[in-house]
Amino acid sequence: MAVREKVINLLIPTEGNEAMLTTALDVGFILGAELHTNHNDPDNFAEFGIYDDSGVAFSKPTHINHWKRREGAGFEDSYKPLLFDTESKTFTFKAKTAKSVDKDTYFHLILMYKINPSSC
Repeated sequence: MAVREKVINLLIPTEGNEAMLTTALDVGFILGAELHTNHNDPDNFAEFGIYDDSGVAFSKPTHINHWKRREGAGFEDSYKPLLFDTESKTFTFKAKTAKSVDKDTYFHLILMYKINPSSC
C-alpha cells in the first residue's frame, strides 16, 4: 500500500457564502483529512462537510477548526479521521459561512489515503 494525498480546492468568492465541488476520488482507503483556509472572521461561523453521491452528509458539516491537523500526534493520528473506502463513488465537498465573506476565501482539504499500487 502507498500513502497518497488528494487536494480538494474550494473558493468562496467575495460576497458569497458557499462553495462546493463534486468529484470522484481515486480508488483507495481514506485515512483522514486536514483543512487549510484563510477564513479568520470569528463572527462568521464557517463549516466544512463531505456528502456522498446520494446527498447524505458522509462527514457531517462541522466548524472548520474541527478539520485542522492536530499537533503532537503521530502521522496518521494528526489528521481528522475519516476511515472509509472510496469505492469509485462521487463525493461533494462543501464549505459554507453564516454570512457573506468580505474577501475571496479559500478552503484546501488534503485527503490522506492508501492506494493499492496495482490500481495506480
